[in-house]
Amino acid sequence: MSFSKLLKTSFFILTSAISLSVNATDTAPKDAPLSLQEEFENKLSSQAILRSTKYYARGLSYKINQKFNAEAVKKSFLDKGYRERAEDQAILAGDFITLKAQACSNMFGISLMQDSTCFHWKNESNADAYVVVVYQNVIQQIFKADPTRIVTSGQTDPVMVAQFRNNEPIMQEEMKLADYPVQCLNAVIAIEDNDFLDHSGVSISGLARAAVKNIISLRKAQGGSTITQQLVKNYFLTPEKTFSRKAKELYMAVKLESKWSKDEILQTYLNVIYMGQSGAFQVRGFGAASHYYFNKPVAQLNLSECALLAAIVNNPGLNNPWKKTEKAKTRRQLVLSKMKELKLVSEDEFKKANDYPMPAPTVAKATETAPYYFEAVRVQAADLGIPVEGSIFYTSLDLTIQEVAQKSLQAGIKNLTETKKSLTKKKEKGLELQGVVLAADNQSGFVTAFVGGQNFRQSQFNRALHAKRQVGSLIKPFVYLSGLQYGFTDESNVTPTTALNDQPFEWKFDNNKKTWKPENYDKKFRGEVPFFYALKESLNSPTAQIAHQVGIEKVIDLAHSLGLLSTMTPLPATSLGASQHTPLEVLQAYSNFSRFGEQIKLSFIEKALDDSGKVIFESMANFEPKPETKSDKTKTAILVGMMKETMHSGTAKYVQASGYKKPSAGKTGTTSDGKDAWFAGFTPNTTAVIWLGFDQSLATALTGGGAAVPIWTNFMKQITESDSDNDFIWPDTVEIKEVESSLDKNQKINLVFEK
Repeated sequence: MSFSKLLKTSFFILTSAISLSVNATDTAPKDAPLSLQEEFENKLSSQAILRSTKYYARGLSYKINQKFNAEAVKKSFLDKGYRERAEDQAILAGDFITLKAQACSNMFGISLMQDSTCFHWKNESNADAYVVVVYQNVIQQIFKADPTRIVTSGQTDPVMVAQFRNNEPIMQEEMKLADYPVQCLNAVIAIEDNDFLDHSGVSISGLARAAVKNIISLRKAQGGSTITQQLVKNYFLTPEKTFSRKAKELYMAVKLESKWSKDEILQTYLNVIYMGQSGAFQVRGFGAASHYYFNKPVAQLNLSECALLAAIVNNPGLNNPWKKTEKAKTRRQLVLSKMKELKLVSEDEFKKANDYPMPAPTVAKATETAPYYFEAVRVQAADLGIPVEGSIFYTSLDLTIQEVAQKSLQAGIKNLTETKKSLTKKKEKGLELQGVVLAADNQSGFVTAFVGGQNFRQSQFNRALHAKRQVGSLIKPFVYLSGLQYGFTDESNVTPTTALNDQPFEWKFDNNKKTWKPENYDKKFRGEVPFFYALKESLNSPTAQIAHQVGIEKVIDLAHSLGLLSTMTPLPATSLGASQHTPLEVLQAYSNFSRFGEQIKLSFIEKALDDSGKVIFESMANFEPKPETKSDKTKTAILVGMMKETMHSGTAKYVQASGYKKPSAGKTGTTSDGKDAWFAGFTPNTTAVIWLGFDQSLATALTGGGAAVPIWTNFMKQITESDSDNDFIWPDTVEIKEVESSLDKNQKINLVFEK
């Protein structure tokens, strides 16, 4: 910047400040639009500067049939700050206790087996109380106390993980001024605005000092903005750097001082000032910054830590203590020097604080992908008629599961990109392979993880929610279920061993004007094959023949009923997955399979409160879900028995080969054009869906079995470790029989048959 231009700029700002400080308290400048003053007044009166939508994730969570390690659970509660109590002591909020069967029965009026125990706790924040009944180290029942009622899961205090203001993800903790250590208040005032208590919004002397220093150094060496100006700049104006914007800033700063007290201004500033970036989330205010940088509440900060936060305010990127340690140290020293100069700290305090070590990096969970989850919450809220702005949502997001999902996807894509030459070349051209990982709890229908892409900051498009992709062979279980339910023209009683013909097949349609000829993935035909074998090996010709005999319309109706809600055209190719669906639809449909055709609608919201704290929605799944039957339970159980074999010797045999031993069932999906790779699978407790592909709908050269299955397996190994090893709870109408498969080298295979 030239000397003359710098002089003009400094003179303009200084004279504007003098003019506005004299006149702006009562009236706006002549050239200020009326809408500016109206907007300013509206924001002040509505407190919109602090209004945000808050999202809570689950705390520790326990569910029926989960393995229960008493010592590990006790440690988890102690780490969370809960207090252990004895049987003769009162149980208050924030306490937990282990009770023997008789004492538990007496306290809660529930009937228990003699050798069982109860683990009981009361939450601090919402006073919810839970009783987990344990027998032989497995959770048998869960009750919510006061009054006692059966529930599907029990949770500790929820954790606030994010806030959104104007759809921007933030981390913020709103606090009263009295909650801040005096040292933190002194530090920020000393470095940012030591005239704060004396000026009326604009510091004339501060502007003058800055102008003189800028002129002398021939550059912008120092700013003259007060704390009040910074607050106005951040929340009432755009970031443009123009004379008119600066004039508005000065006017509004003086106006704000006439409306609010110094305490209100400083409190708001400390609550909302930008303090850095945690993944997709802006860290706003000292409260959130204290947890982010030091992993403790701001009330516990010492002088050095308060000074560091005050140092970060100036430029969170440049003064990041983890990435720019030396610059952060230098800036912290400047803050402490200013405090010493103003006699706010002694020489000894200065030296001790200046020598204090910088904080070690903390580990934040799920920050890269959690915003995808919160978008799904907003969509569900809109469907339920819940206002989003200002509401408080208690969600079923499990931060641990979300983190595992995020890392499993990123690691899987990294491995595929590095080992597949075609993907490596695409990445070099800027084409990024994308993916989705979703998980839901089968007992409640609550979605616990929702990763809609590799990284929200890089791409905000939520593929899990909005991307409709061809599902390929994921459609086949619906075709086989229709065969089991409706039978064939020449065979009404279809079983897992019913013979099918894997041979060339023609399907005439459109009044016999067109012919469709399906081929298997490997271009081979195997002749006569059992019903279960055709499904586990994902053979196209037998599948198409089933749909042809049953009728494609019946297949579509069944798929719609079970959760694949998007449009499906009654054409032959639909039987092999030509229709397009979102991953969320697939999650709903396959979680219905896990319950043998009984639907519990998926939900992201456990409870919602308005901005006054009043409950405006609570999911029935918090109590006792009432499933809706969508397909024949017996026939669906037979299907699930066949889908289990997919994991053992079929297209998803990697699952068992990798050492994953939990009972599970699923189906791979690979589209004929190679653009989409899927796997949807479930255990008795959890359903998870994986999708891989390019946003540009490019061929990936990936298969569901080779690409999606390993990601699913890595994910499920970690999140189901404490789950019971028990098999699915089969209906009384079926039985398990051992059959010999000549096509599998005479292996003995367990399949489910109707009694």
